[in-house]
Amino acid sequence: MDAERARAFLLTLPHVAETLQWGDNLVFWVGDKSIGGKMFALINLSDVLAVTDPAAAADAARAAAVPLRRVGLRDGLAAAINNLVVALLELGDWDAADGELTQAADTGGLADIDLLACVRGWLAALRGDAGTAERMLAGLRDLRASEDLWDKSVIGITEAFMAAARRQPRDALRRARAVLAHADASGISAETMRWAWPLAARAACEVRDTAATAELLALLDSHQPGHLAPMLRAERELVRARLAAGDGDQAAAAAFTTAVSTVRELSTPYHLAHGLLDHAGNLSRLGDAAAAALAIGEARDIGQRLGCQPLLDRAADMTPAEPIERTLGAIPGAT
Repeated sequence: MDAERARAFLLTLPHVAETLQWGDNLVFWVGDKSIGGKMFALINLSDVLAVTDPAAAADAARAAAVPLRRVGLRDGLAAAINNLVVALLELGDWDAADGELTQAADTGGLADIDLLACVRGWLAALRGDAGTAERMLAGLRDLRASEDLWDKSVIGITEAFMAAARRQPRDALRRARAVLAHADASGISAETMRWAWPLAARAACEVRDTAATAELLALLDSHQPGHLAPMLRAERELVRARLAAGDGDQAAAAAFTTAVSTVRELSTPYHLAHGLLDHAGNLSRLGDAAAAALAIGEARDIGQRLGCQPLLDRAADMTPAEPIERTLGAIPGAT
């Protein structure tokens, strides 16, 4: 169960009051706290906000870090920094995410916290630095030994992106699906699920595993729309557009236009760049080289801002030998 669904359930219980405590934690009480109510549950507010509003999640995580740093609660501070870093990844501010992790390790006294080392490996893998990701994972101790499903999923998503960085799509698919196997326990919109599903779907497309693609779509379709993070709904549209293009469906061009607009609005810059490159591939097949070049150029610009070598490599692979004049208006939402 994800944090938002847990909160909704807790508020249906009789005599429950909710307060905001210790930075960004929602605390639930039986009875009013001011008259002796008893605390019985706690939810991280940043985790709740991250599903739909990563900017607000980043603000909540920063606010939480202040008192946690002041009183020296290292595990709580590490959790707040993790939440901040994931929010920054989704906002597309990867340099700031890297800065938070570096500061935590170098001057924050958290160099020995496995969670942050693993997340540092995740960011390295996203940027195509599989060697650093591997070193981060090799140094894990407590997290690797943990039986907690969330701990396993953080390691799993790092391993999946490490495989993607090495251009091993079958391994990336296998590892991403292993993370998704915990969706019922973690919630389909939990942070690792939000990143594992698009990776699995893209890897399945790359290796032409239509059965895996169908199963991944069925996984999302089995959940109520309100339980799916916006970025998952957007990515599902993109997958359906890729399928339509692969089937030669004449509606594929319109499906891509809608999907790219939706990803631009609801997902991350990283996922938008991949969607733009998908769209460019379809535009090239349709003979619209100028529009394809525009999409490739925007994706390349995003890759440069993120410092994401896999995106830059993919854009380079799709760039024609002779440059084509770029024109505005061919890509939905582009300015």
